[in-house]
Amino acid sequence: MPDERPAPPGEEPPPFGGNWRTLYAAVLATLAVLIALFYAFTWAFR
Repeated sequence: MPDERPAPPGEEPPPFGGNWRTLYAAVLATLAVLIALFYAFTWAFR
């Protein structure tokens, strides 16, 4: 019979990606893409 108790607070999996490292990488990648896009727009329309 598997243990069906909920995980203790602070140890739940993230809502996206399966683990926290994947979630943080996705957030950083999104930030890098946005910075690159804003830089390109600034350069193109100055």
